[in-house]
Amino acid sequence: MRSWSSLPKPVRRALQWDSTAGTLGGLFSGALFPFLGVIARRDLAASAFLIALLNASGSVGNLLNPVIAHGIRNKPKLRHAVWPLLAGRSFYLLMPLAVVAPIYVAICFAANAVSTLSAPAYAAVIRDAYPANRRGLLMGLVRVLAVSGAMVGALVGGAILGRVSFRWVFPFVAVIGLVATLAFARIGVEAAPDQESTDKRSLWESYRVVRSDRAFGLYSTCFYLYGFGNLILGPVIPIFQVDELKITPQWVGYLAMTASAFGILGYLFWGRIVDRHGPFRLMLCVVALVTVMPVTYFFAHHVPVLLIAAAATGFAYAGGDLGYINAAMRFGPRESAASYAGMFAFFQALRGIPGPFIGAGLSSLVGPRPVFLISLVFYAASISIMLARGGLRMKLGGES
Repeated sequence: MRSWSSLPKPVRRALQWDSTAGTLGGLFSGALFPFLGVIARRDLAASAFLIALLNASGSVGNLLNPVIAHGIRNKPKLRHAVWPLLAGRSFYLLMPLAVVAPIYVAICFAANAVSTLSAPAYAAVIRDAYPANRRGLLMGLVRVLAVSGAMVGALVGGAILGRVSFRWVFPFVAVIGLVATLAFARIGVEAAPDQESTDKRSLWESYRVVRSDRAFGLYSTCFYLYGFGNLILGPVIPIFQVDELKITPQWVGYLAMTASAFGILGYLFWGRIVDRHGPFRLMLCVVALVTVMPVTYFFAHHVPVLLIAAAATGFAYAGGDLGYINAAMRFGPRESAASYAGMFAFFQALRGIPGPFIGAGLSSLVGPRPVFLISLVFYAASISIMLARGGLRMKLGGES
């Protein structure tokens, strides 16, 4: 209680509405995202290409985020964090029309692509909402609530989707997501126009930051390789789960619930790590831990074994989430948070668009199981570069 009362009133207001939005957003994401690929494959017989397209959808939106960040630099950021989420999540209201796989994937594609356009503005809002020395901890607490909501959403969603068609469940879930976005809109932090807004800097110069900021370039390279290893598995996991392990929606819910439970522990743990040691040390730990996932899948012959992978990824991805967002805030000056977040999103798109299609192609060529080992190559490359280039010694533990 004393810790709460010690926060300034604007920070308490921001934390209150961010927490509300996070909890409801967690319910939305937990009842929706773990099931998208499995439903596409199991209920609609979607091809590997369509599942890859589904996994690449958010990355298409990320391609535009440097442009978005550049375009909003002279404007308050909050509205630009809210409207893409409202528009994107509204697409799920169209799910009753998804009678065949292409329509289903088209709806999900539009929803995910539009929603990701909020990333640059969101980073700027959160940077201004919380004090630098407690940002990782406060963000971690909000994400604990979000993951708790996701855990409940996955458990309830798995049970309901075993009895009721996704065409009626997903629109109801979308309403929860829209309410979550409206709650975030009340956070009370506009995130003012950038201090450098009078500068005539071109959009192209925003892209050059990856070369001019050495630490940012190194972090982006390592994050790219780590993420590429994840993304090639995007379509492979539901194909493997459905075709080889015959997974049920209820078990999808159990796996998501396990990942959420360990994600809660992860956010509580990693929030302090990123505040004290910075994003490089955090990412090294995350990448090392996430290797448990492909190894588990490679040897799995029964669904319950996947609980090990769910626990490891839930804990690790919590650190990856906090590290990625905090890195966008730590590199460069305060007024560049949206620009750096936009560039991070752009690099996510560069790996996120080809990654799922490469994974789907490899799965069709050699089968899904060997692809899990291929992802390990990218994890190892990310770790090797961090160690070889001395990322751990870079002074990114404090605010830039």
